[in-house]
Amino acid sequence: MNNVNQVLRIGDIIQDDVFTAGKVLLLKKGTVITQPLLYGLERFDCDFNSIDIIVEREGVVSQVAGMAAPQTDNEPAAQQDESIVFSDKLKHDAVEAARQLFAADANIREVSETAVSISNDIANNIILAGSDARLCIQDLRVTDEYTYQHSVDVGVLAAQLAKSLGMPPKWISEAAQAGVLHDIGKRRVPPEILNKPGKLTDEEFQIMKLHPVFAEEDLHLIRGISEAAKAGAYEHHEKLDGTGYPRGLKGSGISRIAQILAIADVYDALTSKRVYKPGMSSARAVNIMMGMIGGFNRDYFVAFLKSLILYPTGSRVLGTDGRSYVVYKQNPQSPMQPFLLDELSGNIIDVSQSGADQVTIFGEDCEEMRLKWQEGRNK
Repeated sequence: MNNVNQVLRIGDIIQDDVFTAGKVLLLKKGTVITQPLLYGLERFDCDFNSIDIIVEREGVVSQVAGMAAPQTDNEPAAQQDESIVFSDKLKHDAVEAARQLFAADANIREVSETAVSISNDIANNIILAGSDARLCIQDLRVTDEYTYQHSVDVGVLAAQLAKSLGMPPKWISEAAQAGVLHDIGKRRVPPEILNKPGKLTDEEFQIMKLHPVFAEEDLHLIRGISEAAKAGAYEHHEKLDGTGYPRGLKGSGISRIAQILAIADVYDALTSKRVYKPGMSSARAVNIMMGMIGGFNRDYFVAFLKSLILYPTGSRVLGTDGRSYVVYKQNPQSPMQPFLLDELSGNIIDVSQSGADQVTIFGEDCEEMRLKWQEGRNK
């Protein structure tokens, strides 16, 4: 029985660490109860009346377990947050853990255990987010050091996709672990190949393709890594159509975690800034991935799209009429078709509605997209 809404309310401040009956840390001292956190706590099979919870509420510290949370007539209806929020500390700690993973003199067991701990924090953050909360990848990034940031990003994206697919918390944690550690095998790839700004030669690419094999070998040295997470890291370059590597696996022969990682890995690589290229927008990356759909699990890809914020609220997009619009609100049912604000008229446009005169999104509002729009108009 889950009765968290009878025990806690928005704004409560947890005054001491809260553990489940099984002695698992559930809430840290100082945690402020928010609506997304309440939604997340609802996912746990737990009787909150059986747990001693001390909170500060309206300046008064008291024990509230077993008490119904009082309601006020003027308390506004709770709204779920639109995007998942990660603390600056977690983002920086995660990147630092990834940096240690790739250090030449690193003790692989020690640094990997730190990375596992961080990945568990990432997973918990996602599990506790609102059921409809989505991810804006740009909000995660704190460094331009691709190798380190990429490991963190893939861990977050993989965990978010696992949650979107309705997987249990254990699988979400395993997806985060596999994502953070998926490229650990690149430690053994020569730096001149790993950091080469141009296209790899055939010989260099054959060496690069060994990194999943190296990852499998390294992950067997680490405590706390599940077999599912190991398989995910080993198989993340496999494709459903059999054209991937290192083993050319097909369809159901590829683990579910690896199928998740394959999508997260490609998306982050396309949207990330590299030494030799700028990062592309989320919407453009998705369009490219649609052309690669034969290698992905289609159902997972659709769920992935619904878990992302492709056009952040407040950003500008270019309409098919050549005008600039502001993204007013997200559309959970159609992530590539948010509601737009026409600043000239003040009207809100639902671009998911069809019609001969209906404005749709051509792309993000930037010089490149405007040139493409003009080229199409001149044809």
